Amino acid sequence: MFHFTMDAAKTTGQLSLTGDMTIRNATDFKEALSNAMDQSQQLELNLSEVERVDLTTLQILCAANRTCLRQNKKLTIVGSIPNILRETVQQAGFTDCGSDKETSGLWMGVTN
Repeated sequence: MFHFTMDAAKTTGQLSLTGDMTIRNATDFKEALSNAMDQSQQLELNLSEVERVDLTTLQILCAANRTCLRQNKKLTIVGSIPNILRETVQQAGFTDCGSDKETSGLWMGVTN
């Protein structure tokens, strides 16, 4: 469900998520994301293998993005973005979370 790797320079980490990202695994996701953020100056999230996503996951991602901004770290989404994620972001009204209005651009590629 979660796989974390770190580059050789120990500055950029990548957290890959697979399967269902819903309230059922929210605690585990939050812990994995927090650990990855602690170890990385820049964290890339690969969501290309996510099959289901709900509001809980979006809330965790937005909170993580804001934490990274406060800590002068960068959180980005890499890889292809599943349609289910695009649709959930739109339907839940999360298009402004991490948008250009916050200057972080977390949802770049998700909402366009």
